[in-house]
Amino acid sequence: MNKYFLSIISILLLFQSFKVFDEIFYHEEEGEGSKIFSEIEDEDSDISEEENEENEVVQKLDLDSLFVNFDIKKGEKVAKQCSACHDFSVNLKVKIGPPLWGVVGRKVAAINEFKYSDALVNFKKDWDRETLFYFLENPKEYIKGTKMIYKGLKKNSDRVNLISYLESLK
Repeated sequence: MNKYFLSIISILLLFQSFKVFDEIFYHEEEGEGSKIFSEIEDEDSDISEEENEENEVVQKLDLDSLFVNFDIKKGEKVAKQCSACHDFSVNLKVKIGPPLWGVVGRKVAAINEFKYSDALVNFKKDWDRETLFYFLENPKEYIKGTKMIYKGLKKNSDRVNLISYLESLK
């Protein structure tokens, strides 16, 4: 009987020591979170802002290296999902979306027969590799207010291949 009583007391003592440990190291004063975790979060936020700036520069520099290994045939396969809304022929036929023949290097919202969203009309850029690369990743986020209801291409290789295919349409 004493063995069981001693075991229960030991467990209760262990749990009580966890509570004391928690109060010592993670005691929260009113209006404040845990001091340990808030210091870590502050350090992480400083680092993440610096990393984001560095990542943007690195991504822009790596864009050229991404386009070294492209496959136009794979890009043509990816483009099939776009053909429901866009025309790829030299006829420049307007469908639900504007035609994509010769889109690379063309000004954004340049097809007069198509009614673009105000967001695209006010974008005032050309469809170059970089713009298309980031636009195709998530159109709604890259140009807020676009009417394009496409979720985007998440894989870099799919975007590179599609853009390379679009570049071949001249």
